[in-house]
Amino acid sequence: MYKVLYVDDEPVLLEIVKIFLEKSKEFTIDITTSAYEVLDTEKLKSYDAIVSDYQMPGMDGITFLKYVHTELGDIPFIFFTGKGREEVVIAALNNGADFYITKGSDPRFQFDELANNIKKAVKRKQLREAHKNAAERLSDLINFLPDATFAIDLEGKVIAWNKAMEEMTGVQKTTIIGEGDYIYALPFYGKKDPLLLDLVLHDDKEIEKRYPFIIRKNNKLISELEFPLLNGGRGAYLWFIASPLYDAKGNITGAIEVFRDITENKRTEESLKESEEQYRSLFESAQDAIFLLENTRFTSCNNRAVSLFGCTKKQEILGRSLIDFSPVMQPDRVSSEQKGLEKISEALNGITPVFDWLFARLDGITFYAEITLNRVTIGGKTLLQAIVRDVSDRKQAEEAVRKSERTYRNVVEDQSELISRFRPDGMQLFVNEAYCQYFNKSRQEIVGKKFFPRIPQEDHRQVREHFASLTKENPSATDTHRIIMPDGSVRWHRWSDRAIFDKKGSIVEYQSVGRDITENKRTEDALALACQKLNLLSSITRHDILNQLTVLSGYLALSEEFASDEKLLSFIKKETTATERINQQITFTKHYQDIGMHAPQWQNVHDTIVNVQNLLDLSLVSVQIHFSNIEIFADPLLGKVFYNLLENAVRHGQNTSSIQFSARENGNKLTIICEDNGGGIDSETKKHLFQRGFGKNTGYGLFLIREILSITGITINENGESGKGARFEITVPNGAYRFAANQKFQTGK
Repeated sequence: MYKVLYVDDEPVLLEIVKIFLEKSKEFTIDITTSAYEVLDTEKLKSYDAIVSDYQMPGMDGITFLKYVHTELGDIPFIFFTGKGREEVVIAALNNGADFYITKGSDPRFQFDELANNIKKAVKRKQLREAHKNAAERLSDLINFLPDATFAIDLEGKVIAWNKAMEEMTGVQKTTIIGEGDYIYALPFYGKKDPLLLDLVLHDDKEIEKRYPFIIRKNNKLISELEFPLLNGGRGAYLWFIASPLYDAKGNITGAIEVFRDITENKRTEESLKESEEQYRSLFESAQDAIFLLENTRFTSCNNRAVSLFGCTKKQEILGRSLIDFSPVMQPDRVSSEQKGLEKISEALNGITPVFDWLFARLDGITFYAEITLNRVTIGGKTLLQAIVRDVSDRKQAEEAVRKSERTYRNVVEDQSELISRFRPDGMQLFVNEAYCQYFNKSRQEIVGKKFFPRIPQEDHRQVREHFASLTKENPSATDTHRIIMPDGSVRWHRWSDRAIFDKKGSIVEYQSVGRDITENKRTEDALALACQKLNLLSSITRHDILNQLTVLSGYLALSEEFASDEKLLSFIKKETTATERINQQITFTKHYQDIGMHAPQWQNVHDTIVNVQNLLDLSLVSVQIHFSNIEIFADPLLGKVFYNLLENAVRHGQNTSSIQFSARENGNKLTIICEDNGGGIDSETKKHLFQRGFGKNTGYGLFLIREILSITGITINENGESGKGARFEITVPNGAYRFAANQKFQTGK
């Protein structure tokens, strides 16, 4: 006997469900119209399962589900509701719901499905508890072994993690038990990769390559390896052995691995040597010139320093000073000797100065460089490390900007848009008068200084990603975000930004043109809010109607069971048919309402198809996608397009066993093809295929597909051959498709 709590704000529906389920004598159903009535009762713990509506006043189903799982643990929870949107289903399942049943279908099938799912959910819970108890017993056995030991099941989830393992890795048992996806490798590798025990379960040559050797003894694997991340980053040499775990019948149920620390004293010497070699390699291969100075003299330098200063060997530099490679005066009319001593003094006092410097090579040629000075201690001596980067190209670009500024200044000064030009570090090189007036600052307060308009914290990431997206291949882009004005008010701006590159491909400047769009934004927000309210009103109304339809369907089904008069039965069947048609029409309005509600966006077609596959039973159908890099600009409901195509192929395709997606580019358009090996579509049906209400099921699926695609000018046609399968061609116009970065177009077929 299953004891079940059913919560729904529709009293009549509560009564019908209770009648149907208790007829089998397998269920005892308690009913209530509000989740609040049972939140604080001890009785809630006594139920084998809970069935709940989604949309209810006061506390909705998702909130009730979270409370149950947080306060009471793993009680099976099933949604029985008129809310059938994909995002609602996903939210329910992501929050731990066992099943999701949509109201509105045939009541006998619907209530049988509810009864079966309750039984399944309870049995699944019992199996989970049994598995958990077995895993805990194994964990207790190995917990006090002296060597670090852990075990996983066949799904790769950690089922044991002893105290020695906690001490070695710093990871507590309570945080890792039940976790999978190679998370147990993080303390060893710093990333999720297989360990030796994974090789026990999966014979993989790639795993073997990680180890210098592997000794095989019967079903055991033995090896040794250094793990630099252990011991707080000091590293450790480990010996380890891995073997399978068996159940009472001799079946492999998982794998176990034991670690032993075999680090020797030589480890310190070898690590020191490796560290020195790595530093030397980095030092010599660096693209910037690097020097070590004692007092004011160079004591060491890398090869880049030799070439940068026009020398042939390091001996021409060592023992000399910064002043020996500098003109008498720097461009700011301060003597090189005086300025050099000031910067060296700052660095010795713990400051890290970064400054521009004019150098003179041995052949007299001058060049600009950026110097960074750091105080370092080597062998007990306090030295200075100087990193010198050639910025001659940047200086030339700055000079070119100054020259070109005079050319375009008169043009941009008359513009009403806000125009600025700045370096990547934020140093402003130019702003027009409109920019100054808008931010209530003089040009002297902005140009030559690091000035950024204040941006709300929530928009920082968006702005960073916008500028990071500018490349030599795509140097310009537009971004819309908020600005905090000097008086504290918040305004909306749209900025068009262009990156400017030097000969080496590095960004040296940005040019931005902005416009205040606050009033437009407010109008858009007001319109969006109005649409949202209308959408909510429609959703609530539809939910209430579906509840009443479910009640009506239930009573019609009961009436059919108890009625004996043939004429009355014929009336009941006609009423049932009319009820089903009303349900189909309401479902259509739900889908049609969502079309065009949100702005179109770029979507990966391959990923969209894969995502909707998981919502269908395709166990008997092979689905192949012959591309992975196509993105199209379409309504956010694009997933419904491919969901309907897949569902139609399975539902109406007459034993369909294969569905294939391919693509071809022809001139300035792209065609995405969906074809199956079913029975195809006859010529008479094709004439009305995309008309609303025409079809074997609801008659709305293909009509919705066409409407969703047409939002961004995409069309769809069917040109398959009857008897040889259906073939739908989706034609995407130029500008509405693109290919993922760094990938070639893949047609597949």
